[in-house]
Amino acid sequence: MEAFTRWVIRNSVAIVALSVILSLVAGFFTIRLYGNLRTDLEELLPSHARSVQDLKQIGARLPSSTNLAILAFSDDVDASRRFMDDLAVELAKNKELVSRVEYRIDREIHFFENRKPLFIEVDDLKRIRDYVKARIDYESELHNPLNIFSEIEIPEPKFDLRELEAKYSKPVQNFLRFPGGYYASEDEKIRVLLVYITGEASEIGRANRLRSFIDETIARLNPKSYAPDLRVHYTGDVETLYEEHAALVADLKLSAVVVMVLVLAALLLFYRDVLGVAALLLSLLMGTAWTFALTYFVIGYLNANSAFLGSIVLGNGINFGIIALARYFENRRAGMSNSFAVVGASSTTFTATILAALAAGLSYGSLVLTPFRGFRQFGMIGFVGMIFCWIAAYTVQPALLIVFERLRTRLSRGHGHPIARRLEALDRRYFRQIAITSFVLAALSVYSILSYRGQIIETDITKLRDRRSMTQGSTYYSKFLDKIFGRYISPLVILPKTHEDSEKIRAGLREVMNRPGGKKMIASVYSEDDFVPKNQPEKIQVLREIENILPRRSLQALSDRDRKNMEELLRPEALRPFTDRDLPHSILDHFREKDGSLGKIVLVEPVLDPAIFNNGDNQTILMNQLRSVVDRVSPGTAIAGQLPLTVEMYHAVRTQGPKATATAFFAVVGLVILIFRNLKTIVLALTALLLGVLWFFGVIFAADFKINFLNFIAMPITFGIGVDYGVNIFQRYRLEGPGSIGRVVGNSGGAVALSSLTTMIGYGSLMVAGSQAFVSFGRVAILGEATCVTAALVSLPSFLMWIDRREQEKQVEATEETPKAA
Repeated sequence: MEAFTRWVIRNSVAIVALSVILSLVAGFFTIRLYGNLRTDLEELLPSHARSVQDLKQIGARLPSSTNLAILAFSDDVDASRRFMDDLAVELAKNKELVSRVEYRIDREIHFFENRKPLFIEVDDLKRIRDYVKARIDYESELHNPLNIFSEIEIPEPKFDLRELEAKYSKPVQNFLRFPGGYYASEDEKIRVLLVYITGEASEIGRANRLRSFIDETIARLNPKSYAPDLRVHYTGDVETLYEEHAALVADLKLSAVVVMVLVLAALLLFYRDVLGVAALLLSLLMGTAWTFALTYFVIGYLNANSAFLGSIVLGNGINFGIIALARYFENRRAGMSNSFAVVGASSTTFTATILAALAAGLSYGSLVLTPFRGFRQFGMIGFVGMIFCWIAAYTVQPALLIVFERLRTRLSRGHGHPIARRLEALDRRYFRQIAITSFVLAALSVYSILSYRGQIIETDITKLRDRRSMTQGSTYYSKFLDKIFGRYISPLVILPKTHEDSEKIRAGLREVMNRPGGKKMIASVYSEDDFVPKNQPEKIQVLREIENILPRRSLQALSDRDRKNMEELLRPEALRPFTDRDLPHSILDHFREKDGSLGKIVLVEPVLDPAIFNNGDNQTILMNQLRSVVDRVSPGTAIAGQLPLTVEMYHAVRTQGPKATATAFFAVVGLVILIFRNLKTIVLALTALLLGVLWFFGVIFAADFKINFLNFIAMPITFGIGVDYGVNIFQRYRLEGPGSIGRVVGNSGGAVALSSLTTMIGYGSLMVAGSQAFVSFGRVAILGEATCVTAALVSLPSFLMWIDRREQEKQVEATEETPKAA
């Protein structure tokens, strides 16, 4: 390392120039990479995952399956109706982005109202026919003059046609609930217009273009010109995707500013040297730019998990440069020349930092072993980032220190850092108490873990969503859709290959839906066949019989209610059969595939109960029910929607999380064994990590911190970052020998604390995110940092002081016994 660093010094100008050129090019591709953010959930799952394949199949076969809902609020119901009429016309003109527009259903209501008798079962129609005949006979007997003096009571036939309403098809009823035929609340003060997007629903570019087009159209119409109180808001799957992407971009910008400002302030306060801090930050930014430029060529985009890795890589990757720079300033304060200080800093910190870089890289890399793209990409970028940041810290940073020396007018001559000096004093004074307390806390942590009986995996999906969406965005306004429709407007789509399979699947799911006992997870199951009644010729024959036995004069003799029912029963439309091709387009569009075929799609609406449906366990139960029926009929049949994606992610946390965490732990331990190769040294080097990790998990289980698809990543990372601090302290202690631990903490403790602080800042930047999943990641990661750095700067030195004191006592005893023996 000394020879390499001397080579760096000799070629410092060339290295800086080449690094700047490479970094400018890398910066260009980093910007392009961040311009391709993919926030949809499917990007986190492996491309071969069934839910992802199902979604692709749905996208290939259906013109559209998701929508953006436009809500109009106004007390002037006539004005809001006019606004929706005009808006629908304007939006429908854009055939590139808009597959169809739905906001009124009066034609559909009229269509089904005229054909209601055809949805009545044949046996019930025969009951009606028999009732009509009996009623006519009753009226005839009742008004027969010959029966005026008869004492025999004529029984009046009874039959209530309303009893048959429950037997009408439920999907049809869903289309008959809207006032005036418009999608609106009961008082019509809230109206809804659904815009179905063309193409893949998850294409953020298309979602952005659709949203911009809608914004421009609404602005041109000027809602206030219709009614002063008319307000427009958005919700639906497309709007959720749009909001999450916009929020992610905003959070990334804020996170980057927070990280840079806080890290810069911390570095300047610690080092009090502008040029040294500039060398550190420039080398760090270069290493980070190289990382994301490589990511651009290998992966090509960032997903919802990896988007924040810029802040995390900056916060983690700076640790190596911090340690080397701290030793550099220590050497300078000791009177070394600039070149000797650089060489000494690199050679003495090399072992600890390369181990830390490899350990952190392996911890990230453990995620590569999972089958999920979001985790694999996160792991790959983190691994490369640690390596590139270490390379930059030991090539670019030394070269910059040499170049900047020519600009230096003075060098800070501070001695240590007040935090490090206080830690040294604390360790010296209370080392026994601290060591004992540390192991007591470890024991309590083990008890907390073993005695835990709760559900550690997060099952409440609402706690992972964006806070702004929950309070003022798409998720918040979705409650108005529930109020208006009384059902989910984006049902799960099942797409069998044949009509026969569709019929079997629909029947099987209805059997599950109507099964007594257990939680009811399915609200309705329907297909195109539910809108076209069976046995129409036979039904029409019975209706004709009713018409024949009910002449006009007999119809007038009926009560008002019966007469109205009979008139509805014998409408001309009900006396003619119809097929699926006669259905209104707004109905057919839900079941029509891109090739124009009909009759295969099955739609499933879950129960509209957030308390049930926002629970991960319940979602898993529902998906298992659907899969069991579907695969029994036709294995591999596509089921698409957000639910299958969410369930696969939920399953990933339960199965892949523990594997990745265990892999990271054993990889870090194996790395320490490989480098030190001495049992006592290995145990001491791992002491801080083991204590920190035990406390970390102890707090998680004691405080019942829930683990989700994102924050579980913090667990394997904690091992790699956590071992950094203990190894840096212990390696310095090895170099300086027994009895030096107090001095080591005084000299290096500040740099280690600063390394942890910058890492916490990187994680803490996630706390400003709107996504509660990212906030939970930041909270768990900071907890891991806090426990590991405390174990490294407080517990490990106290333990080493105790060992050194014991060794000194033994030497004194041996010295005192030697003369006696003589």
